[in-house]
Amino acid sequence: MNGWQVLGIEPTSDESLIRRAYARLLKIHRPDSDPQGYQQLREAFDWAKNHAGAAEAEPYAQPQPVAESQDSAIDWPEDIAEPQDESSHTVPQSYAFSVMPLYSEQEIAELAAALVEKSAQNFPALQRLHQRVSEEGNLLQQQQFHQDLAAALAEQPGLQDWLVEQVSERLGWQLESYNSGHLIPEALQRALDERVRATEVEKAWQKLMAEQRHAGGQSGLALKLLCSDRAAAPFWIRLVPGLLDKMSQQVNQLWSPFPELIDRLNPAMLDFLRERPRALSWQGVFLLVFWGVVLKWALPQGGLLSPIGLAISGVVIYSLWLYDLMLSSLRRSWLMKLLLVLDSLFCSLLLLALFVGVLMLASGVAPPKGESIGGLLPVFIIAIELLVLWSVWSKAVPGLRRPGVAVARLLSSPWRLLKVLDFETIGFVLVSVYSMFCTVLLNKLLNQLLAFIAWLP
Repeated sequence: MNGWQVLGIEPTSDESLIRRAYARLLKIHRPDSDPQGYQQLREAFDWAKNHAGAAEAEPYAQPQPVAESQDSAIDWPEDIAEPQDESSHTVPQSYAFSVMPLYSEQEIAELAAALVEKSAQNFPALQRLHQRVSEEGNLLQQQQFHQDLAAALAEQPGLQDWLVEQVSERLGWQLESYNSGHLIPEALQRALDERVRATEVEKAWQKLMAEQRHAGGQSGLALKLLCSDRAAAPFWIRLVPGLLDKMSQQVNQLWSPFPELIDRLNPAMLDFLRERPRALSWQGVFLLVFWGVVLKWALPQGGLLSPIGLAISGVVIYSLWLYDLMLSSLRRSWLMKLLLVLDSLFCSLLLLALFVGVLMLASGVAPPKGESIGGLLPVFIIAIELLVLWSVWSKAVPGLRRPGVAVARLLSSPWRLLKVLDFETIGFVLVSVYSMFCTVLLNKLLNQLLAFIAWLP
């Protein structure tokens, strides 16, 4: 076997081809793991280098063995470094690779742009360039190709994640693996991720712009306000039921996947939402109508404009809206504590009067003791009242606030029922039945209260 056969190449006068063959086989016949193969490879390299000039005329000849004593006298090519320690576990630096790319900078940039613009149509061009570099280039040139392509892709606006995955799969980048940095350094991987993220953010913003131009109703109005250039929030926003809730909902939905877009929204609107201003809501409108209808039919005489009608209306408005407004407006701590104490006493007395009134009402209509189960009716009424109190009693608020929260939850129970039933038709039917029950109960309690007032001296 002559030197050409050992190197696995045809006779040639191209010394660069001889060096590439030697470098390729040196990875297999390392001096630390295969000393004999390494010695034979080195001898074949020297022989092929000496016979490169007469490669076509000289017949194959077996290379003469090199004596051990002559090992240090081998005339190595100046671009191949003699290994200093053959027992070491490091591969000797065989030669200096050429890093001159096999393509132009414009060619790689145009390929990256074409992939981003029309990826499926330009995958064959990618495969052709990759094949050419793999066949004609050395290891450094091949590695440089992957890094140049990744850098060019990272500079292309509109780069998408699926395209990076396709290129990675076709070129063996293994970006999802643990050791993915052997072809594409981490810095380039981060640049690709940042460009993909920028594309996703821009697409989300364009979609938001299209929605605010074409969406109708409350959602469209909310988006138009958030994307407007108004210097301040208009006052009429507070008068549109549910508009502020819709705006807050849209901001929160945008914040979770794309926090970068929040800075593009109208800062005046964002500041207005952060202040949590008081405004009409569908809950408030519904409860106002619900209790207005109940009071209209439940009040025994005089209607809503009677003293007792005004008092009950005031209790409803205070518990559902006025208390929170007063509490948020107070700036002095002692006034806030005074309001908490007075509210706790007032709401506690109101709950006590309600439950005692219901118990007395149930006892008054119960059959005499010994007939049916009338004697047990007060027990059942007390159990139901305790169950209702437990359902509206909150442990998540300070102790002084709990009676007020319980009253507010009782008054907002129709809306809570609709929310539990997801505003289905059955929910509105049950709320209608519940309104009739509240009307009858409140009418009897008020008649009982008027009778008690008349009984007083």
